Amino acid sequence: MSFSTCLQRASVIVSIALSFGCSVAMDASARPTSEKVEIAGCGYIGGGEYTHCDNGSGSTVMLDVQDIFFNLYHTCVGPGTTNLQPGIRWRVIGAWWNGGVGCDPGYYGPA
Repeated sequence: MSFSTCLQRASVIVSIALSFGCSVAMDASARPTSEKVEIAGCGYIGGGEYTHCDNGSGSTVMLDVQDIFFNLYHTCVGPGTTNLQPGIRWRVIGAWWNGGVGCDPGYYGPA
């Protein structure tokens, strides 16, 4: 087998592997919110997102949100999945309920 034939086969294999990897990544990021809740559950689900499971009560909760430098911020979220990143300069790495309830959803600033 010649070098050019080996190179062609290798490029085809790499192309197939990359296309498969990209399709899997696109499938995971394109999931609707309801599927994210089923897969990840309630609380911080990664990627700067938090899912508040309220069991139909419509409650809102205050969160402590932590960035990559361990700074804390307050954000209030309603039921469902919320993107916590807007308003926070550095990448969000975690979030948890700090005990507050009945707030108006939105960013409240540094803790």
